[in-house]
Amino acid sequence: MNVQEMERRFFELKGKFDVGAISEDEFKAEIAKLQFEDKDGKRWMIGAQSGKWYVNEGARWIPGTPPGAEPPPPEPRLTAPNLPAKPETLRAPARPRVAPASPARALPTPSLPTLPITGPLLIVTAGLTALVIVLIAWIAIDLMVPGKPISSFFGNITGGASAPRASTPIAAPPAANNSAAVIAMGDTLFLQSRVDAAITQYASASQITQTNPAPLIRWSRALAMRGQMQDALTRAQQATQRAPNDAEANAQLCRAQLWSGAVEDAVATCNRAVQQDSKNANAHAFLAEAYLHVGRQTDALAQAQLALQLAPNSAEAHRAQAWVLTMQGQKENAFAEWKQTTVLEPDLFFRHYEFAEALRVYLGNPVDAIPAYQKSIALYGAYIPAIHRLGLALLDVKKPLEAVPHLQRAITLDPNNATGYAYLGIAFAQANQCNQALPYFDHALKLDPNNSIAQTGSKDCKAGTPVNLPAPAPPTVPLLAPTLVPPKP
Repeated sequence: MNVQEMERRFFELKGKFDVGAISEDEFKAEIAKLQFEDKDGKRWMIGAQSGKWYVNEGARWIPGTPPGAEPPPPEPRLTAPNLPAKPETLRAPARPRVAPASPARALPTPSLPTLPITGPLLIVTAGLTALVIVLIAWIAIDLMVPGKPISSFFGNITGGASAPRASTPIAAPPAANNSAAVIAMGDTLFLQSRVDAAITQYASASQITQTNPAPLIRWSRALAMRGQMQDALTRAQQATQRAPNDAEANAQLCRAQLWSGAVEDAVATCNRAVQQDSKNANAHAFLAEAYLHVGRQTDALAQAQLALQLAPNSAEAHRAQAWVLTMQGQKENAFAEWKQTTVLEPDLFFRHYEFAEALRVYLGNPVDAIPAYQKSIALYGAYIPAIHRLGLALLDVKKPLEAVPHLQRAITLDPNNATGYAYLGIAFAQANQCNQALPYFDHALKLDPNNSIAQTGSKDCKAGTPVNLPAPAPPTVPLLAPTLVPPKP
């Protein structure tokens, strides 16, 4: 088996073990087979609980990416000074250390033909060698001590001042100024879907400056898109406490309130943001979404158009317009706007996820939704909703066996989601494997006795009748971003 096949096998086994279809001993025995040795002789294995890869480094196993798996994108580098060596602190750049040059390393001697060593030649050679050593020492001292002695010597000859040396210590700017560089680093990471690393940068920046709301605004945005709505709401509230009249802070608070289900509060907060700064595109874009949730489509359209006029290249403005067109049933125009959000922020996982959701749920196009979900997962593999919804899209196109590994992976990452187990049961049942489906239906009902999908699926399986996908109710308001609840210990 290659790496991808081993990963699929792991999620299959984990799903079976979680519902009691295999014993713990059987699970451990099968998991022990999911290891291999690479061409360099390193041993790789999958963690039984996490599904992550580990490599043996002598006496211990450490996390890693095995050959054949997609490596993580490289860390971006910043040229701005005073970036944090650790999330909590910023340090001034270290002064470069220049080691004194030695004749053997600094001036390698080219190969010369062998000459007979005579007395005069020996004296001349010794003299030249001594001169070279003196010159090298002089240069080395000049590198270590700015302005001495060569730079000042030639400066005196020419009558000019010596140029400043790169090794001269540079005073670190005030800590408040450094927060901008840390926020910029967070933004770079976030737009690359390095969400966890971005949050670390925003948290660091929020400690550097105690008055600037910007790091808290960005922090809230990242948390909201990752599904941590309560934490996102808390950070947005902290941002508005720092700057009550900041339109961007209030706009983000509006979004956090809306995605948390507090729709009326969101409308009021977004209106306040617009009043604080009528040219803030995000405030208008988020207000457009809030208006859609209270049925004010005409007002929503006006706000989305204002956002686009203010910021034609804003993914958020195009997103707002996409939602308005989607709710109006203008499928072709909506598709174009959704596509534009992914063009403007091509490496942000959430853009592809939401595009896929709109395609599958509103535009009736699960076929095109599948690659959009796959792109989202490729960018941020820890986002459980995209993994689960990819399984649903494959069920929609009648590919239940292809849906199974994605649904298995989703329940492994989110073991308390009854609906995830229910849909995995549906996948097995549609593949005519009711004996495999029933344990998943039973486990879903154990987690949620009222789960209608599991109830119907289990009843049909036992009766020997075809198991169909439940017909989704037509959505009447824009989808809220999923809220992810941390798994129970």
